[in-house]
Amino acid sequence: MPKFSIKAASLQKKYKVYFIILWVALLLISLAIPLVAGSYYLRLVSLIFIYIILAIGYNISAGFSGITSFAFAAHFGVGAYVSAVAITAYNLPFFVGLILGAIAAAVVGLLVSLPASKVKHHYLALISIGLLEMAHRVFNEWTWFTGGSQGLFVSNWTIFGFSLDTLQKYYFILLLVVICIVVQRNIVKSRWGRDLIAMTDNEIAAAGVGINFSKYRIIGYFFSSLLAGLAGGVYASYSGYLSPDTFSFQFTVFILLMVVLGGQGTLSGPIIGAIIATLIPELFNAAPDLKQIVYGALLVVIPQVLPAGIAGTIKKHFREIDDNQYIMEKRDKKAFEIKQNVNSVGTNSDSDDILVIKDLTKKFGGHTAVENLSMTIKRGTVHSLIGPNGAGKTTTLNMITGVDKPSAGLVIFKDKDITGKSIVDLVRQGVSRTFQHVRLFNNLSVVENVAMGGRLFYSYSLTDTMFRTRKMRNEERKSFYEAMDYLDLIDLGHQANNEPESLSAGQQKLLELARALSMKPELLVLDEPCAGLSDTETMEFSKLLNKVREAGVTVLMIEHHMDLVMEISDYITVLDYGKKIAEGDPASVNSNPVVRNAYLGEGAEIYVTS
Repeated sequence: MPKFSIKAASLQKKYKVYFIILWVALLLISLAIPLVAGSYYLRLVSLIFIYIILAIGYNISAGFSGITSFAFAAHFGVGAYVSAVAITAYNLPFFVGLILGAIAAAVVGLLVSLPASKVKHHYLALISIGLLEMAHRVFNEWTWFTGGSQGLFVSNWTIFGFSLDTLQKYYFILLLVVICIVVQRNIVKSRWGRDLIAMTDNEIAAAGVGINFSKYRIIGYFFSSLLAGLAGGVYASYSGYLSPDTFSFQFTVFILLMVVLGGQGTLSGPIIGAIIATLIPELFNAAPDLKQIVYGALLVVIPQVLPAGIAGTIKKHFREIDDNQYIMEKRDKKAFEIKQNVNSVGTNSDSDDILVIKDLTKKFGGHTAVENLSMTIKRGTVHSLIGPNGAGKTTTLNMITGVDKPSAGLVIFKDKDITGKSIVDLVRQGVSRTFQHVRLFNNLSVVENVAMGGRLFYSYSLTDTMFRTRKMRNEERKSFYEAMDYLDLIDLGHQANNEPESLSAGQQKLLELARALSMKPELLVLDEPCAGLSDTETMEFSKLLNKVREAGVTVLMIEHHMDLVMEISDYITVLDYGKKIAEGDPASVNSNPVVRNAYLGEGAEIYVTS
């Protein structure tokens, strides 16, 4: 075990014992409640359990997928009505009705998530509000289906021909809650959960590691709607009566309150929020109209006082509980070589040219940022792209890596035309990059940021995730072992479990480089990798870049440290005002009068060898 982690491992072990005791105590209390509680409180606790399932669904959407929707009352209502009609009107078994209700809510969620994958912020909120209003009208006016304003009575809750009493319903709902809590935990603590968190943190960086965030938004919202429908189906059979007024905008406020109060993006937040938000009305039985006022006030106050919610605030004092368990294990300290970890999937091309750019042009309105740029990158070399600020260097890299689409010209990678391909497509073809302004996933730990680079090499499925199969655990362990190797390479292994924001600017740059290397690229694109690095760190970076080149990885780099550029580069291309003004080996570029004039004025030299 690494020395730095001994104390953290001890704390994690201690905190885990505390939390296991807490969870076991809560489970035992839940099992014992029917022994001491009357029928009223038994129904109240059962309702809390149903709302926990609903809150877990919304937490996956808003907390982990970054989709804030006001339509969850509609998904809950769709699940409730479809399940109730299936059971009451068509005499279908309870489980069939429950599944149909969950699927119906998920399908409605899919219809919402399709436009949601293309819009965000207030546009998505408007779409969801529109859906809620439509659903409420349907619940009121489709009397042949929902019973309209008179409501709908639901048949007695039976399973396999046996009618359930209040106690049996309670334990069934408790079992369902436990399953949902475990499933949520297993998803969040997997590559799927890290992908959702990364997508919410930084979309461009997420695309840079191969995450199709439109697809993930759809999947995340679909799954959260499924849980909302499941909660609705259980609610229908448990309550025995459905009214359209239940699924109003006020109920949406209640759902928001549960997640915000408990802690959005935390595992225990939905549980805490559902308990508190459900018990609040009990304090206002004498003045029920005050309930909505209190809900609204809490939604205003809680984000100011407890921005992370109750669970998030408590979690800050037990940070070690989230330390990565795999890097806490003893791992073999073998000498790590980048060459051994380079992607073995090569190319069938015999060409020495890995990247060819022909007449590349980019226009922003009337401004031409890059004009008719042609450039060839040799396989296994370090090729630097230099020029004054505003010369079009980053724009060029953005066109090559799929962040921006060219206005004209061709980009050919491994003899294939990749012009206009998305960054996600190019990542899968062997291109990785860093960014001019560092882009990290601040809600993931340092080691998780690096492990995100290896996400393309996972093969375990969502089913493996839900059941935490041996395949899933082995792949996770291997991924984090490799991530630690890359962190040791940049001397950040001791920071593995820390937050990226705790690192210096230079360390963040190195962390982004480690993530790019962990993607095992054939072409590594670096945008000012030494910005913010000290002289010592720059020297270490130079050594690391040599190792990368020796491993056979091609490097295309923008850098303003001219001593480093001249020392490390095999070839240099110089841009000025979007046009190529020089190209060649470092010696020829250094002596080129056009280059000297572009940088410092006529007669100056950009680099002088000692």
